[in-house]
Amino acid sequence: MKPSTDTATAVPTKQFFVSMLTRDIKLEDAILDLIDNCLDGALRLGNGGKPDYSRYLVKITLAKDHFSIEDNCGGIPREVAKNYAFKMGREPNDNRDSDTETIGMYGVGMKRAIFKMGRNAIVKTRHDKDGNQDTYEVPITAAWLDAANWDPLPINEPTEAKEKLNAPGTRIYVTDLNEGVARHFANPAFVNEVTTAISQHFTMFLHWGFKIEINGESVKPVHVEVLVSPREDGPAPYVFRKTSGDVTVSITVGLNTSRRAEGDDNEDDADFAGQRASATAGWTVLCNDRAVIVGDKSRLTGWGDLPLVPLYHPQFAVITGIIEFRAKDAKKLPVTTTKRALDASSELWLESLVKMKEGMRVWISYTNDWKNHPRSDQQSYWQDAQPLPLSKAIEAVAARKTAKTSSAIDEAGGDVETVEFNPKKNNVLPKPEEKKPSSKRIVFSRPVEEVRAVSKMLFDDPDVNAGTVGDECFKIQLELAKPSKKRRS
Repeated sequence: MKPSTDTATAVPTKQFFVSMLTRDIKLEDAILDLIDNCLDGALRLGNGGKPDYSRYLVKITLAKDHFSIEDNCGGIPREVAKNYAFKMGREPNDNRDSDTETIGMYGVGMKRAIFKMGRNAIVKTRHDKDGNQDTYEVPITAAWLDAANWDPLPINEPTEAKEKLNAPGTRIYVTDLNEGVARHFANPAFVNEVTTAISQHFTMFLHWGFKIEINGESVKPVHVEVLVSPREDGPAPYVFRKTSGDVTVSITVGLNTSRRAEGDDNEDDADFAGQRASATAGWTVLCNDRAVIVGDKSRLTGWGDLPLVPLYHPQFAVITGIIEFRAKDAKKLPVTTTKRALDASSELWLESLVKMKEGMRVWISYTNDWKNHPRSDQQSYWQDAQPLPLSKAIEAVAARKTAKTSSAIDEAGGDVETVEFNPKKNNVLPKPEEKKPSSKRIVFSRPVEEVRAVSKMLFDDPDVNAGTVGDECFKIQLELAKPSKKRRS
């Protein structure tokens, strides 16, 4: 075939790209995406280690005419802005953050969030390097969105001191909000919904001191914890941890506690585990410290996978499971681009689900054993147990002499390290005493004359108490129901 000098255009139209990019993400998830970017900035300042999160603050404003988010998390280096940050997607050779445990994969989060909210935005940032302050801003305008071409975005320099940020960080200001967005931002119910989503998704960082404010109000973390006794033979959760290559899967399943379940730090009125259901009963799934799902009770996390695991029932409200996936390469995590949904077809997730159900089975059996016994009967067994988050729970249980640890080599020649503890197999779960014979009340009514007639027959007295008559009738039938001596022989 003869080659031609003609070419066929193979780039997406801007209108199509923007509409499709924002179609499958919820408004609250777009806000969470922007907070994730702030956290990534703090992580980079940690230089590969865990930063002091208490130094960092994110302020969010939801208003009927604008959205803003501002942080002090280091800002965007100018070279990153020129070559990466505003590009619509990530190049295959872009290995930034290869040593940082983030969950960003595709390089669309900030742009998608802005497009979801409005048609005009200004991204202002300050990045300090070698003692020098560099402040600049990048506008994204309606005119640029409506234009057919993909012209580069301008980088503008501030001309007055008041235009500069007080600390290294980034401020995003969005106006000309899209239809419906303004109503959401002005609705207190939506603000509460976003606050709850933040308290769940970033619970680990909030525990570590990271501060997030919405419309001037601080967001408090939820408490996803399981009870662990410090005694070697005390009750403890099911634990499984596996590190293969640069991916670590950590699982714990145990009893939750109402202690601080709603963000209340007052433990004086905390109930024994089982007295009240925790707000985080079910499964919480973490990916690099972000809670992708909190308190899931569906088939997604194994509930209702008969015959091993029944459908979720209020009896199981005292059971909490936590699983975390950690990897420096975010593409290895079983999470979608919204960062708030699981890739349930991931091989890593399906493999982990087997262990999750094994742990659930332990505690389903435990609740079955105790369901007909007073809750107070368990209290003495659990009185020294403390509510611990995932990492501390695994550390405490892994330190027990009965915890199983192993090392192996996988098919690719990589090291595989595992830690496992099954409280049922190790006989550390309290068992109820043998059940005493129980009684059931039998109540029925018959016409008065019939009761008098039976009473006359049994006691030669028509006026014996009706309860006594009924009891005597039952005794007669019970004797008939018993196997005869002849039949037993």
